[in-house]
Amino acid sequence: MRAAVLTPDLSQPPLSVEDWPLPAVPDGWVLVKLKRAALNRLDEMTVRDRADFTTPVVIGSDGAGTIAQVSSTVTTVAVGEEVIVSPSLWWGDDEAAPGPRYEILGAPTQGTHAQYVAIPAENAYPKPEELSWDEAAALPLAGMTAWRALVTRGRLAAGETVIIGAASSGVGSYAVQLATALGARVVAVTSSPEKATEARALGAAEVVLRDSDDFADQLAAATDGRADLSLDPTGALWQPFLAATRPGGRLVALGQMASAQATVRVQTVYWRQVDILGSSMGSPADFDALLDNLAAHPWRPVIDSVHPLSEIAAAYDRLDSPERVGKVVIDVED
Repeated sequence: MRAAVLTPDLSQPPLSVEDWPLPAVPDGWVLVKLKRAALNRLDEMTVRDRADFTTPVVIGSDGAGTIAQVSSTVTTVAVGEEVIVSPSLWWGDDEAAPGPRYEILGAPTQGTHAQYVAIPAENAYPKPEELSWDEAAALPLAGMTAWRALVTRGRLAAGETVIIGAASSGVGSYAVQLATALGARVVAVTSSPEKATEARALGAAEVVLRDSDDFADQLAAATDGRADLSLDPTGALWQPFLAATRPGGRLVALGQMASAQATVRVQTVYWRQVDILGSSMGSPADFDALLDNLAAHPWRPVIDSVHPLSEIAAAYDRLDSPERVGKVVIDVED
């Protein structure tokens, strides 16, 4: 098969598309012939840290395709069925947090930036009929991350106001649509007038540009300082988000797109009795709930662009583009 192979050799380009062995299919696993895959910030982080690996690897967490092979004990799916891949492997029995075996598909378990991927049978879900292959491949990681942050951890309820940072990113575009579907009022934070237009089209009631000189004042005005929930995928917006959140409100931290460290005035937290919550990826129950919501509402994954596997470097370039809105998809059938 053809695969985008990540090398740990820093003297070489990080990715090359080459022939790669078909993954083995252990007992209880299935082999998926992928039609589409997608990129996430996690992939970019893995490429950046490639020297941590000792041998070349195939990464990638998102994908959708058809079942090509099943091991002898698998009865839940059959060859030829269309599936979407859940990249959350071995979460465990505790919904509050993943267990010690937990990993995200894409390293050490070989990932989806290839023509085939092997996964545990329980991670192969029926592809939603209403989604195209591009949309199906773009859904899992970012969609599940947005759902868990908003609902499982953030406890968002109908009628509440939620601030969503990086609203044009993969996770952000899902969060805006999900919050709107759940009956919340969305105040989106983004980086340009063009992205503000996109955020409003996805359902945002208000949009604030994060590079404005008076960003914190605009955000406070848009929320009347009474947001119930704030989502920060950037790591850089905790203080202005907390200042715009009501006493007793919640801030969910779910990424470090702009900063690995957050600065907070401690008094803002304890005096206003604010909860700061961490969230990452999601459990099988989160993925089930995400798919149920998708089936019940008209929102869809936002696709920024589709790139052939042979042009994987261009796909990563687009992931970093300031003009990007939504998900970058890879056509692995080229």
